[in-house]
Amino acid sequence: MKGFTLIEVLLAIVVFSLIATISWTALGPAGEGFMMLKDSRVQLESQQWVGKQLRRDVSYLSQSEDKSLPVVRLINDSRGQDDYDELHLLIRDPMYPGLTLVRYYVDEEEGQLKREAISPWARTHVEPISWGLAKVSSFAVEVLDAKSGWKPVFNPQKPFGIPLALRVKVRDARGEMNWDLPVFIRQ
Repeated sequence: MKGFTLIEVLLAIVVFSLIATISWTALGPAGEGFMMLKDSRVQLESQQWVGKQLRRDVSYLSQSEDKSLPVVRLINDSRGQDDYDELHLLIRDPMYPGLTLVRYYVDEEEGQLKREAISPWARTHVEPISWGLAKVSSFAVEVLDAKSGWKPVFNPQKPFGIPLALRVKVRDARGEMNWDLPVFIRQ
């Protein structure tokens, strides 16, 4: 007399199953959308991190006391629509004593923009401090020369071997980011 009949229990299970199936099909695409949104947010944050790190390093550019090391060195490597340039900066980072040689380049195997930092006078067996900044497909750098404007090659051994500014272009799955960075040399 008390309780549910077998028919009522089966009917409740069927109704619950229908509601669960409808909810799953309706919320499945929303979950995929949230995952895509998360991936976009992570990529955007990594792009912003690249810009912040580049601005920081360029703000700490410095000359060596003996003037033997170039402050900025650019190695241009363009292949089709992609650029795999290397940017070498001599900086005086307040977190480390002395000068630091910083190298930005694309690790083609990982498809990642990397930053390496090492003392310019480090021994050959010393490994640089390296970390990946962002997934990229292209990394292009141009320098602003007082006489000829923006150009993708730079010879630091010429007189006035310090550019006025750097233009960095990074392309990834979301598009292209550009930074124009003025160059001020610390003594």
